[in-house]
Amino acid sequence: VENLFYNMIARRKTLQNSADDYGKIVDLLSRMAIHHCNVSFSCRKHGAVKADVHSVVASSKLDSIRSVYGVSVGRNLMKVEVSSCNSSGCTFDMDGFISNSNYVAKKTILVLFINDRLVECSALKRAIEIVYAATLPKASKPFVYMSINLPREHVDINIHPTKKEVSLLNQEIIIEMIQSEVELKLRNANDTRTFQEQKVEYIQSTLTSSRSDPPVSPKPSGQKAQKV
Repeated sequence: VENLFYNMIARRKTLQNSADDYGKIVDLLSRMAIHHCNVSFSCRKHGAVKADVHSVVASSKLDSIRSVYGVSVGRNLMKVEVSSCNSSGCTFDMDGFISNSNYVAKKTILVLFINDRLVECSALKRAIEIVYAATLPKASKPFVYMSINLPREHVDINIHPTKKEVSLLNQEIIIEMIQSEVELKLRNANDTRTFQEQKVEYIQSTLTSSRSDPPVSPKPSGQKAQKV
């Protein structure tokens, strides 16, 4: 992209510095890369030698997550699926990956796609954080990737000026079902939390009294001994 907003001075003034904007671009492309695993993505800053985002066509979304977010994230993920089709109109399919108890981070990462569109849902994110807060230590935040498919008419995209925040029909029921599945998956996980070992050498010390020390004379009765 070159000369972005060249004829809109007011819009150009709202842009931040290039470092902040580039960080947002990398985050956006990283999220797109793990969902569209049949497309190869590459993002390199102008003048840089190494690409900050580089993904190849992968056979699964888990492989895409490993290539984009690292092997340490990929090894600590669990598959999660929820499906509903009832007479009340609450119809949706959800599949994705959630982090287990071995994953430790200070910030929640929720990659959410609804009908193949990258969006945000603050109510769903808050519900998932509540489950993890009750299961994991307070310092740990989850990594969550979810892809939800439901009828188009059940999605409201007009609640935010940038269209990135959405609202769903039967949202409370959908979130409750996803929250219950995430909680069940965490509690029934066979993985136990692992800690890294560190070899410690113990040195046995012997205490010897010197012959030059004066002998300790007993205190007369009724007199308190001096504290050492």
